[in-house]
Amino acid sequence: MAGAGDTVQNLPVEEAVAGDGVTELEEGSGDSTDGLRHYQSSDFATLQGEINVLHREITSRDILLRKLEESVTRLSEDIAPFKDYVKAKMQEEAHSASSHSSGSSEGGATQDGDQETEEEENNRAQNRCVDVMMSLTEIRENNEEKTQKVIGFYEKIYKASPLTSLMLTFLERNRGVKVLIDCDSHNISNLVRRLVSMDGVKCDGTAFHTFTDFFQCNVYLGGMVWQYKVIECRQYVYKNLDPEVSLAQSLMQMVMYYIFENRGCPYECDDDLYEKLYEKIEQEALQKKDSGVCVDDLIDDALSKKTPLAREVSLISVVPGMLVKYGSKNGMSKLQEKMPFLMLFFMQHVIPKIRSIVDEV
Repeated sequence: MAGAGDTVQNLPVEEAVAGDGVTELEEGSGDSTDGLRHYQSSDFATLQGEINVLHREITSRDILLRKLEESVTRLSEDIAPFKDYVKAKMQEEAHSASSHSSGSSEGGATQDGDQETEEEENNRAQNRCVDVMMSLTEIRENNEEKTQKVIGFYEKIYKASPLTSLMLTFLERNRGVKVLIDCDSHNISNLVRRLVSMDGVKCDGTAFHTFTDFFQCNVYLGGMVWQYKVIECRQYVYKNLDPEVSLAQSLMQMVMYYIFENRGCPYECDDDLYEKLYEKIEQEALQKKDSGVCVDDLIDDALSKKTPLAREVSLISVVPGMLVKYGSKNGMSKLQEKMPFLMLFFMQHVIPKIRSIVDEV
């Protein structure tokens, strides 16, 4: 640091600035500065373009998310009218069952000719569907008793609900599935030794009561009643699962595979809206389960799968499973109570798809 009285020597650049205000160094660097400014301007324009593209992408995603939120909100608002819809469906089904019933009325009077014809048509449709399904079914070490048992499976599924009869009608028209049943076992180990689960785990056939092989278009079923253990009221209890319930679930998984061509998920692979809605339904169901809300065993089993794909494929098949397990009226009531969004998704998205294909054939 210079002290008082010391001589301070100016640098060349400082002297030039003091004299003329512009240095030779500055004059010599003018061209470089102009080039740098041009480069910066060009680079800024490119950057601005990238920012605009990014802004449009973000805006598009925001629009999609906003539409998704609006759809979820509408889905919530639809629960109230959905209850009326389910009630109307139950009344419609009860009326249909009444018109299809055989025999006489309470007073002993017989039904008129039109009602008998309607009943006959319904019986013919059921018999035709069951006959076709039996032609697609292979029973291990078959005999007459086993044949009648399997016919009973299909009849129960068909009669359970108009929704499950529509499912079988689709398979009747499509005829692409093969059903293999072992009536002497509750698992499928005698039908297939090793397989890979939807969670991607290599398993033995003893681990499955039923299994849907999408690649071979095969459904495997252990035809004996399956006893399983669940926790209720903080203690283990044993319950029975009828084979026709499991068969209905596996058949629905195959129907989803045929219709949507998306690994068994109930929406097309490029349908972002329904994919997000279905994921939302699954996540809300998982949150309910994790919070300790009591859910049905079929729902709990579907949500217990390890991977999102396995849960999505299994969850949609809960609907026909519960309709066969509890009957149409009680099954719909339980679904409305436990999984209203799932039932709404099934009624408004899945069923119209199935019906449109059945009507085309």
